[in-house]
Amino acid sequence: MANSEILHSKLIKARVAELEYKQLTVENIRRIYIEETGKEPPGSITIYHSDELPKHVKDYDSGFDGTVIHFMDLEAGINQSYTITRGSEMGENNGNGPPSDWLYNTFGIFGGKAQNQLQDARHFEKHVSNEINSAADKEVNNIIRQGKHIDPETLTKYGIGHSLGGNLIQTIQILDQPFENVLAINDAPPSIYQLAGLDLKFRHAIFSKFNIRNRRLDDIYEINPNKLKGFAEEYYHAQGQSIHHLTIKEEILYSVIGFRGFLDLGSREVLTTYPQTDGIAKYMNRVSDENLYIIQQFVAKHAPAYEKSGFDGLNRSMFGIDQKFFTLIDDIKQDWKKIFEPPKWKRGAVPMTIGVIGFGSFTVDMPFAYPVKEFPSDFFSNQQEFISRALEIKAKLQDLTEVLPSLLALVGEISEDLLKIIQVHVEEMLGSIQRMIEAIGSAALDVGKNLVKGSFTNNLSQHENILTVIDLAVTIEQEGSNIQNSYQAIIDDTNDFVGEFGDAAHAHGMEHVVNSLNQVEGRRYEGSDLIRYKNATDGRTIEVNLSSAVRIYQLGLDKCMEKEEALTSWRRLYYTEYVDDLEFRKQRVMNAIHQMEANPRNYSHLLPVSSSDVKVTKINVHEFIRPLDPMFQDSFEGMYHYLREEIEKAKAMISRVRKSIEELYEEDQSISKLFELR
Repeated sequence: MANSEILHSKLIKARVAELEYKQLTVENIRRIYIEETGKEPPGSITIYHSDELPKHVKDYDSGFDGTVIHFMDLEAGINQSYTITRGSEMGENNGNGPPSDWLYNTFGIFGGKAQNQLQDARHFEKHVSNEINSAADKEVNNIIRQGKHIDPETLTKYGIGHSLGGNLIQTIQILDQPFENVLAINDAPPSIYQLAGLDLKFRHAIFSKFNIRNRRLDDIYEINPNKLKGFAEEYYHAQGQSIHHLTIKEEILYSVIGFRGFLDLGSREVLTTYPQTDGIAKYMNRVSDENLYIIQQFVAKHAPAYEKSGFDGLNRSMFGIDQKFFTLIDDIKQDWKKIFEPPKWKRGAVPMTIGVIGFGSFTVDMPFAYPVKEFPSDFFSNQQEFISRALEIKAKLQDLTEVLPSLLALVGEISEDLLKIIQVHVEEMLGSIQRMIEAIGSAALDVGKNLVKGSFTNNLSQHENILTVIDLAVTIEQEGSNIQNSYQAIIDDTNDFVGEFGDAAHAHGMEHVVNSLNQVEGRRYEGSDLIRYKNATDGRTIEVNLSSAVRIYQLGLDKCMEKEEALTSWRRLYYTEYVDDLEFRKQRVMNAIHQMEANPRNYSHLLPVSSSDVKVTKINVHEFIRPLDPMFQDSFEGMYHYLREEIEKAKAMISRVRKSIEELYEEDQSISKLFELR
C-alpha cells in the first residue's frame, strides 16, 4: 500500500471528486472506499478545504473551490495527498452570488487573460503541502520519542479535477509538476493563450518560433491557431505524460477541444454512453475561427478588469456601469431634493446708535435673522461626473453591439434551433442598448454645452438640464435592468434546450461519469449513494439504497443510544432524588435518636419544668418512619422497564433491517463493514 495509490481506481476517484460538490467528509470518504474495496482505508484521513485557508487574491473571491485529502500512517509508509479542484458552478454562495466560475471559463481559459482562480489553486496546493509536511515532521518526532526507528516518508501527491477543476489541476501540473499523476474528468482544455501569459519560457519560445519581433503577448492571437496548437502540444509533451483524461464522448466540453487555443495533452479514455447519438461535436465543428477570434479579442480586452476587480470591475469594463455609478445617481437625486428644502435661518447683529435725551447716545448690536440657501458641495461636480460616465457607457455599449452579431452568427453555426431560442432575447437586449445610447447622446448634447461653458455653477435657472440628468439616470437604470433580464432569459431558456445538447449537458455531470465507470452488475449510483439491485424469484427487481440504509441504521442506533443514556440518567436521578434521599434523611433521624438516647442529660432543657432537682437519666425513642409508597416505586419501575423494552424493540427492528439486507446480498462481505462504519 505504501508504494501504490490509495484511491487506486478511476471509479473511487470520480466518486470522491463528486463529493466535492456536496459533502466531502472523512466519514463519506471512508464509506465510499469500503463500498468499492470492502476494506477500511489505510491511515488517518485529514481534509483541508480551500475556504478554510487564506486566499491568494485578497480583493475579492475569485470563485476557486478545492479540497486536499491526506492519508497518513508513517510507520506503514503511507503519506499521500489528493488535491481535488471543483468544477464550474452557476453562482457563488450556493448559487446566489456572481457566476465567477463561468466568467473564469470565458476570460481565463478561452480569453487566456484572467489568472486569479489558477493562482488561488496554486497557492492553495502549496500552502496545504507545507501544512502536511509540518504535520508529518511532528509525527516523525513523536515516533522517535517512543524509541522507534522510522524512515521519513516523502509526501506523494495526486491531482483530480472535473470541468473547470480539470483545467486548473492539469494547468498546475503543466506549470509546476507537483503531482505523481493527474486525472482530469470531463475537463475544460488548457489554453495556449493562458499558458503564454503564465510561462515566460513558453512565451519566448512562441516569439522565436513565429518570428514575433516586438514580442507583445497580444500578437500571439494573430498566429494561425492550428500551427500554434501543434507547436504548443509538442512543447508541453513531456509535462502532459502524467495527465490522464477521463471523458464522456457526448459531453459538452469535449466538443470544443478543437476551438482555437485549446490543447490536448496526455492520454485520454473516451466513454461512449449515448450510442444513439454521435454527440454535439458535429455542431461545434461548424463554428468558424473568424467568429471565435472576434469574440476572443473582445473577452481578452475586458479580462484584466475582471481579474483586478471581479464582477463589478467587469461590468465597468464591458458596460461602463459599476456600483459607484449607481451611488453617483443616488447622490444626485438626494442633492436635488435638498435644493427644494426650506432655507436655513442664521442669526446676525447690526451695530445701531441710539440717542436718549438727557443721557446722550450709545451704540448697541441689534439682532436679526435672515435665510441662507446652501447648495450641496458636490452637486454640480457630481452632474459633470455623471455626464462623463454616461458618455463612457455609450462607448462601451457601441463596442458591445459590434460583438453581438458575431456571437449570434456563432450560435447560428452551432444550431439554428438554438439561435431561434436566444435571438428574440438578443434583439430585446440590442433594443435596450440602442435606446440607452440615444438617450445618453441626447442628454449629453443638451447638458454638455452648459458644463463646458461653466454656466452651471450656482445657477438655478438651469433646472431643466438638471432634470435631464435625473431622467437619463432613470433611463439607464431601467434599460440596464432590461438588459440583465434578457441575459437571464437566455440562460433560463437554453437550460431547457433538449435533444443532443441536453444529453451533452447531462453527460458532463459527475453522476453520469460515475455510472458510466461502473462495471459491476447489480449496482448503480445516485448522487454519492450506492444503489444495489437484484431480481427476485417472482421476477420483480429489488432495489436498496445501501448508502441511505447505512445512514438510517447508524442514525437509528445513535438515537437508541441517546435514549438509553437519557433513560439511565433518569433512573439515576430517581434514586438520587427519592430512594437515596429518603435513606439519607432516615439516617440523619436515626443518628439524632441515638445521640439523644446516649446523652439524655444534654436534653434537660427540653423538659417543661426548670427545677434543678429534676434530672433526665434516660431517653427511649419509639421511632416509626414510613417507607416510600410501593405504588410510587412500582409506577416508576413500570415506566422504566416499558421504555427500556421500547428501546430494545427499536434496536431489534434496526438490526432486522441490517440482517435482511446482508442476507439479500450475502455474496458481498463488504456490506457488514459498511454497517459497522463509524
